[in-house]
Amino acid sequence: MGRERLFLGIDLGTSGIRVGVLDEAGYRRGVLTRAWSPGQSLNPGAWLRHALQLITLIRRGRPSAEIAAIAVDGTSGTVFLCHPSSGRPLTPVLSYNDNRASAEAETLSAAGLKAGPAAGPYGGPAKLLWLTRHYPQGTPAVLAAQGPWLAGVLAGCPGILDEHNALKLGFNGAWPALLANGPLGAYLGPVMPAATPLGLLRRDLTRRLGLRARPLIVTGTTDSTAAFLALGPLPHGCGVSSLGSTLVLKIESPQPVQVPESGIYSHHLARTWLVGGASNSGAAVLAHYFDRKTLVRLSAKLPVVADTQLHYYPLLKPGERFPVNDPRLAPRLAPRPSDDRLFLQGLLEGLAAIEAQGYALLTACGGPRLQRVVTTGGGALNAAWRTIREQTLGVPVSTISDRPAAFGTARLARFGWIAEHQ
Repeated sequence: MGRERLFLGIDLGTSGIRVGVLDEAGYRRGVLTRAWSPGQSLNPGAWLRHALQLITLIRRGRPSAEIAAIAVDGTSGTVFLCHPSSGRPLTPVLSYNDNRASAEAETLSAAGLKAGPAAGPYGGPAKLLWLTRHYPQGTPAVLAAQGPWLAGVLAGCPGILDEHNALKLGFNGAWPALLANGPLGAYLGPVMPAATPLGLLRRDLTRRLGLRARPLIVTGTTDSTAAFLALGPLPHGCGVSSLGSTLVLKIESPQPVQVPESGIYSHHLARTWLVGGASNSGAAVLAHYFDRKTLVRLSAKLPVVADTQLHYYPLLKPGERFPVNDPRLAPRLAPRPSDDRLFLQGLLEGLAAIEAQGYALLTACGGPRLQRVVTTGGGALNAAWRTIREQTLGVPVSTISDRPAAFGTARLARFGWIAEHQ
């Protein structure tokens, strides 16, 4: 009888790292989690170190099993420059919500890059332009995204991107001429579909982990797409709302929907498309005003009134991507009631309104009509928020809290391994 095969999905989140484990039949076999210490969420060395530590724990927990394949997801739009052969970081890491490249975004907009997930200060091209001005000149460099970088380092080929992460960097079947034919083209690496085998785990890392065989490294995806995949097959018209630091909406469609000027994009996956958009609003706004204990305590006493009529647009700083694509959109968080319960309810109502507007926009632009919503992410556990969202969306809202994104990425590892061994 053969050894048990395991498939690992590594999820690099904003709060920590998770590794989900599937067996050969696709059943969930556990997840390990480790929170980031201060500064580690933007530290590539910490990503690699913690990933290897968690893989070691999995190996020790199942010493007779074989780790057959590994895939990685990360936050879309978190980028930096690295050395093309060693993967050594050459610049600071710019997070998905870093808008320091505002001047560079204006330069690219004037050159013709005006709309889409890659436009604006949060998009990859503007960040790439900023990075090229702040790294050691004369050193070879390639643009790296969070998840693909770790996968590439594991396989010994940093600089390779998957299609899903590359979308926010400007890739949509091909690199636009504005990037490919200009000075920035030298920093753009090859792009592969999700679940594509990259190669085997580096020999030195295999020895370091004490593995008998070298696992296959497979291209991954973005964190929100991984969250969608973790849910398994969903009925037609079922939207998935990822309530993490930001709010990300996705719904499966038989055809792509691309409306760059509205922040709508589509990820290709096998014979289907995931249509969606990502707002800069989300649970990070709640965490800014309330610690976890206070949030739980206040949420238990909501809703206080049927509707606060506060009409907030909760943002931590100016700039929005979807459903309003306006890099200068200002937060709307006033007036603030003296009762913190009303203030929290107003924030939750504002977030629900953004979600409803987003799904309505996806439908209006050619996506399926929303019939129900499944919620993932840390915010999914807030019962008061779910009640407010269900009233605002006008469709049933359910929560799945036991399938973290790491399981979706593990599915890609399994798909890639099966394709390689057919």
